[in-house]
Amino acid sequence: MDQPFGNPLFAAPGLSPSPAQNPVFSPATFGTAPQSAVGMRRLGVLPPSQLQAAAAAVGASPGSSDAAMDDGEGYMDEEEGGQPPADSLAVASPGAAGGGGSRERPEEDEFASVLGAVMRGEVDAAEAIREYAAICRQRAASLKELASSQLQRAARYMSLTEQAEELEGEAATWQLLWFLHGLPRRDFPGGSGGGFVDGAGFSKTTRQRASDLLFSDGALNRCARTVAWLEFLAGESLESEHQAPLASSDGVWADTRRRLDAAAASRGFAGRDAVAMVTELDPDAPTRQRKQLQADDAKDEERLMARVFRLLRAGRMREARELCELVGQPWRAASLGGGGSVGPLPLGAAADEADAMDPAGEQAQDLATEVEAGAGLLRALWRWSCFQLAERAGAAAEASGSGLHEAAVYAALSCHVARVLPVCASWEDCCWAYLRCWLDAAVDAGLAAQQQGEEDGEALAAAEAAEGLVGADLLAAAAGDSSGAAASAAQDGLAVMRGGWPIARVREVLPPTFEEALQAAISSRQAAAAASTAAPAATRYRRVQAALVLGQVQELVCRTLVQWITQGGSSSADGGADGAPACPPGLMRFGAHLALALWALNIAEVAEGDASAAYDQVHDTLQRVLQMYIFHLIDTGAHKLVPLYACHLRAGLRHTTYQIFFEQLLAQGTMEECRAAYRMADEWFSFWRHGDVVPGEAALIADKAAQLSRLETGGGPLLRAQSARWLCFGAAAGTGPAALRHANLLCREFALGATGGVAAASVLLTEVLPAALGTSLEQFLSAMGASGDAAVEADAAELRAWALYFEYESEFAGWQALYVAAADALQAAAAEDPAGAAAEEARSRLAALAQQTLPLLAAMLDFLDQRSLDCLVGWGEGGGAAALAAAEGGLPAEVAVVLGPDAGADTAPEVQQGAAFPSYDSLQEQQEAAEALQAALQAAAAALLPPAEQQQLGVGAGPAQEDMPGLVAVVLPCGSPAAIEAATDLLSAALKGALPLVGSQDDAVAPLVVVNVDAPPAASAALCRAICYPRLALKCAALREAVAFMGHSRAEGEELVELVAAPELSALFSQAELAELLQCERAATVLQMRNSEQQAGALGGQQQQEQQGQQQGQQQDGMEAGEEGGEQLGGEADGQ
Repeated sequence: MDQPFGNPLFAAPGLSPSPAQNPVFSPATFGTAPQSAVGMRRLGVLPPSQLQAAAAAVGASPGSSDAAMDDGEGYMDEEEGGQPPADSLAVASPGAAGGGGSRERPEEDEFASVLGAVMRGEVDAAEAIREYAAICRQRAASLKELASSQLQRAARYMSLTEQAEELEGEAATWQLLWFLHGLPRRDFPGGSGGGFVDGAGFSKTTRQRASDLLFSDGALNRCARTVAWLEFLAGESLESEHQAPLASSDGVWADTRRRLDAAAASRGFAGRDAVAMVTELDPDAPTRQRKQLQADDAKDEERLMARVFRLLRAGRMREARELCELVGQPWRAASLGGGGSVGPLPLGAAADEADAMDPAGEQAQDLATEVEAGAGLLRALWRWSCFQLAERAGAAAEASGSGLHEAAVYAALSCHVARVLPVCASWEDCCWAYLRCWLDAAVDAGLAAQQQGEEDGEALAAAEAAEGLVGADLLAAAAGDSSGAAASAAQDGLAVMRGGWPIARVREVLPPTFEEALQAAISSRQAAAAASTAAPAATRYRRVQAALVLGQVQELVCRTLVQWITQGGSSSADGGADGAPACPPGLMRFGAHLALALWALNIAEVAEGDASAAYDQVHDTLQRVLQMYIFHLIDTGAHKLVPLYACHLRAGLRHTTYQIFFEQLLAQGTMEECRAAYRMADEWFSFWRHGDVVPGEAALIADKAAQLSRLETGGGPLLRAQSARWLCFGAAAGTGPAALRHANLLCREFALGATGGVAAASVLLTEVLPAALGTSLEQFLSAMGASGDAAVEADAAELRAWALYFEYESEFAGWQALYVAAADALQAAAAEDPAGAAAEEARSRLAALAQQTLPLLAAMLDFLDQRSLDCLVGWGEGGGAAALAAAEGGLPAEVAVVLGPDAGADTAPEVQQGAAFPSYDSLQEQQEAAEALQAALQAAAAALLPPAEQQQLGVGAGPAQEDMPGLVAVVLPCGSPAAIEAATDLLSAALKGALPLVGSQDDAVAPLVVVNVDAPPAASAALCRAICYPRLALKCAALREAVAFMGHSRAEGEELVELVAAPELSALFSQAELAELLQCERAATVLQMRNSEQQAGALGGQQQQEQQGQQQGQQQDGMEAGEEGGEQLGGEADGQ
């Protein structure tokens, strides 16, 4: 049917269904590190109980960032474009670039190499299928060789053997797919029948006519392709096995001859030989006399016929005839050659060999014989003769227990399936027996019908004359048979001469259609016995093979394949120990590549009746199967292989898969592993421009992954900060502006998220961005600021302001820890001895810390004085969120936030560190908080807005969505600029705990912290200003008080009150914040006054001591002068 297929390998634009038709599953369902089992759970294929158990079994942890690269590679480095290199698949060790351990299944890498070659145009899909089969065969041979060395370890031996059998079954399935669809030519596998004979015009031999039937009849062609596949498998099996050669005398009944000679010399047999052994040595003696050969000859004969049957089973008639001649049975070679040197209907390689024959040789002889004896007559008589041989040999084998293979050989040549089945040892043998017999009988019937319509009167007269001559001989030969079997055979022979082949006994046993013949083979006793001893993997692949042969693609894909993969390859719904589907990795790999092959070969057909729905079902299921294999690659560390397969997913599933992939890398991988995964995805997506893969696909996925991280609560703010790396990896290719915008958005939410947000912002700005960009943040901002794009430059200015703001927040937190430690040390030392050495040392430490604090205080005051946060995008120079919202034409607008409780000093450590968000402990507490908040917001809005504006502001509050448990969502629809301004005022009051509680005059709604903000830029900027400026001012006040406490008496920072008193800042403070600031200022002033008094007192005491010292010095000088004067006067008196 002419049904368009959405083929990811060779798709035309617009044929792939839109992502909206795909089940796009949010990775936010679980706060866990994704695994393949989790990924499949997200497809909705497991019950909720198992989902919850799996989510609880895997813990979430934020990814860690590496230090900035030391190799000098910057974010502006040029990326290599164009076609991905052939070695980009990392066949040797994909885990080296993607995390994870060693690769235990090298066939996965080899399959990916072939797929990469297909995508690069080096091989086509049909050739890729053959390479898949070769990979499986080689791997199976390696496993068998390894198993042979593990015989002493039974469990290991069995495991390796089962893996080898599974790969052999997969290889056979790929080969079947190639035989069915790899060569779309209708002359395959029957060939052309050979060239035309010179001088004979367009006269055709029987084989040429048979080839024409296979060409024109779809059912016959499909059956012939299946038979050619089965014969190919048998040929491979022959080539892989070592068989002891047969001697040139193994077909000569020498031992029987010697026994006969001995019996003749002794005038007769003795004992059992007289009854059981043949008395003649012609080829028909065993079947005619229904006696056996001598025991050794019988064994040689059975071994020879078993070898002949295997060659015939492999479609190698020429080799079978040559073997018979080699061992001394040219008569048997002649009996096998009634259909020509390569058989009556050669297929596959045998047909190519027959087509290559010289038309002047065997082809001319065949045509001459058919013209002389009648087209098809000798062929039909030979078939009938083989049927009789099979019957007689089968009867003799039933009586003697030997000769089954001889009966099977001639039964296969005469469409006598009942005599072939006893020697069938496998499922493939049974299918070959039924399908080969059905095909030969159907072709013979078609040729007979053509012959009857083409024969003229002269030819009919000649045929009747021949029938009369041969028929008389047949009836005469049958007259002596009292059992009547010979007469029945003679009647059949006469019917064959009249064009009655296949005879009724053949037609009645064979099913009427090809599909029924295959079903009969599958349900036969021999096939069932073979299946009972086969490994489960082999049984699965046989079901796949049967479905492919019958063209039941929809049944195979939508039921069988997806059930195996989602339920561990069995019909049971039980999974692994953790409830996850225990699907064999090989089956997932096969399913994924089968999906790609079905697309590439355009064979994922659907029924005519409900084409659209069936088409969607088939291709949606194939997409899911491919996605599951990608999850497996992610889990096993084959990260370099992921983009090859993700290229063939539809946009919705591709983006979801990569979001899960990025989540797992964040939780388990390093920065370099994340970078390698992104670059490999960008490389392949840029190269692969088929289906719905768009330019910049990797950047689009990175942006979605980063945005989606804002909607998750698992991992806390830190995980959101880590997710920003995805947008940084492609900065050189143009994702720099997007990284800027996303970083600003995160900083706004972090600024409204209390202490945990500050910790996350510090990680974002000092670790994640530099490491992901490969350069310093300042260099990145400088480059973005010089881009010439006004919007990008504004984003760069905002991020620079946020970097400064969070730097001060981090420094304050570090200072606070030092201050508390020093103050505690002083208190402890003063309690023991206020004047002791320890106390003096503690005071000296505090004094030194006071000097170190002054630069921080000055910088924070300058930040406030410069109004550094007024550069936030959306706020603008004129200020005023409402005016800008109106100017942007963004009305009506909606301000939506997700909030959690602010526990203040009692905040849990993981929340303070940014590893989790605060949440309400119970659903009841969450509901009560939402109701109280909604009532308070509504009451405050009524008091804040005039009646005319109240209708422009809606208020809604309630529990957040399920993937944000324990949180409250608030939505404020705004229809006017005043409504937007009121919305920001109300939310800032709620965050500060300044929103009056309805029904209480003194109480207010408990303080809250922001988890998510979804609002116009102007509204979120206004909210940030209302929170951050007062918070920073209060920290400045705390610093001033602490500096004064540490003994500093100067008035550094006294301009704080004047700054806060400015109208544009004072309006941002709540009454409680103003009261706290004034309290700190009063305390700082009192402490400064005390310090000044202490210093003045100390100075006065020092001056008094200096004066007393001067007076004592003067008195001492006077006394010394008096003594000197007295001595002088005494001397003068003595002189007088």
